Amino acid sequence: MANRFASSTPLSARASITSFALAILTATGAMAQSSQVGVPQDSDLAIPSVMIDRLLDQKLESESQTPVGQSNDAEFCRRLWLDLAGVAPPVWELRSFLADESDDKRSRLIDRLLHSPRFADHMATRYTNSLLPGDVESVPQPDVEALQRWLRQAFLENKPYDHLVGAFLTAGGGTDTGPAIFYTSREADPIKVASATSRLFLGIGIDCAQCHDHPFADWNQNDFWSFAAFFSQLELGENAMPNNRVVEDRIGKELTLMDTDQIIHPRYLGSDEPPEPDPENLRRRQLTIWLASRSNPYFATAAVNRVWAHLFGRGLVNPIDEIDSIEHASHPQLLRYLSAYLIEERFDLRKVYRAIANTRAYQRTSRFDGLRPPQNSYAIMHPKTLSPEQYFDSLRQNIIRRLDPVLSETGMIDLQRQRFVQRMRDRGATPMDYPHGVVQALGMINGPEMMLATTDSSSGIIAAIEAPFLDDRQRIEALFLASLSRPPTEAESKRFLDYLTDDSINASKPQRWGDLIWVLANSAESFVCP
Repeated sequence: MANRFASSTPLSARASITSFALAILTATGAMAQSSQVGVPQDSDLAIPSVMIDRLLDQKLESESQTPVGQSNDAEFCRRLWLDLAGVAPPVWELRSFLADESDDKRSRLIDRLLHSPRFADHMATRYTNSLLPGDVESVPQPDVEALQRWLRQAFLENKPYDHLVGAFLTAGGGTDTGPAIFYTSREADPIKVASATSRLFLGIGIDCAQCHDHPFADWNQNDFWSFAAFFSQLELGENAMPNNRVVEDRIGKELTLMDTDQIIHPRYLGSDEPPEPDPENLRRRQLTIWLASRSNPYFATAAVNRVWAHLFGRGLVNPIDEIDSIEHASHPQLLRYLSAYLIEERFDLRKVYRAIANTRAYQRTSRFDGLRPPQNSYAIMHPKTLSPEQYFDSLRQNIIRRLDPVLSETGMIDLQRQRFVQRMRDRGATPMDYPHGVVQALGMINGPEMMLATTDSSSGIIAAIEAPFLDDRQRIEALFLASLSRPPTEAESKRFLDYLTDDSINASKPQRWGDLIWVLANSAESFVCP
């Protein structure tokens, strides 16, 4: 079978990204207008964010679309904190950012968050949710926590992405309580593991070809089973530790085609050649070496497409696990460029995040004039629905905070977080959807989280705004900064002030503050990353 990505990703030895970028633009004639105001010159294209914007602008120009303006500082700060730290900005951080008048404050904030423990925490949560099977509730909680700890440390160390994935594919042994969960949560079943590996690390959904040739893509049944054969040696053994199963490889164990005695030999996806021999005949190691090699055209492409989907809510190829051909991308040249950039930077994901977050496209506003925003376009930033973890952690950090020590010491608040996440998660939803139905909405409105946020005995924000040196207008501003990461409009401030001073309402002042927090925390705006 011919390589479906032939010549789509530059995989030759350490090609210059700048030369590659210029080659793309020269081939398309984009440099013909380089003397115009606002169009980058050749020297600027060495900056990845400039190159990304140029490739996006080409498409917008060809479709006669005019981009919206830049986000304001409050909108950008909330977006970046939620995307990179997994939580809305603390009020003091937001105030400091808004007061900063330096020209480079956005790029400095990007760098600071990318190197912060919060980024590692957020990435560990995202990857844990992706790596575990759909019925994650069936995985023992200690196993989930062990995986999350391992991932957090990997992102703190900025482990190269190829090394991170390699650790999962070669996981095993009695001391592995992290990456091996990728196998144990799937019962070390070669079929389940092959399907997950192709989707997560290659961006290819080949599981449809398990029983028959793929109905829509160019994958056949032999492709699926030959790939699954890399995991034929998997076995689960018993460890001395109770309830801890060990991932092992049994040399000589083969995979047979479904309902037959035909032995299937391993073969890389998109290749007709047999794998390179391994000294100990460890098939998972063979696959790992190929996965991050320059002869594999899928790995880097799937990685950068996943980063893009994280920051924009959808991939350049969408869904992100259906990259059957790079030509299906909304911007094929951009996907090629990002893939080459990741390889050039030795699979440093932080650098890809930094490049994209510094673009004009990422920093555009999500506000628009008219009935509907441009659809499936990078002329505007489309809001993303918060994950349950993002919402709960923002609520706990900025609104609740003043918790009973007993709750914290006994882990009750963490248990409450787990229950909230389970109640609100819809694993089939994308960040561009709002998946919650009536039952979930009612659970949010009347749930224990909202009780903690709006009761003066547990609400940290109510305690904070009771400071005598604040007037009610300043207190209202603090509520908006804590809940929505922005100051109120004049109309909003007046409406809230009217409620606080309405003599017809039979409620104490702390109760009224709780009511206003309830309104903000349940507003549509509080559930989105702008």
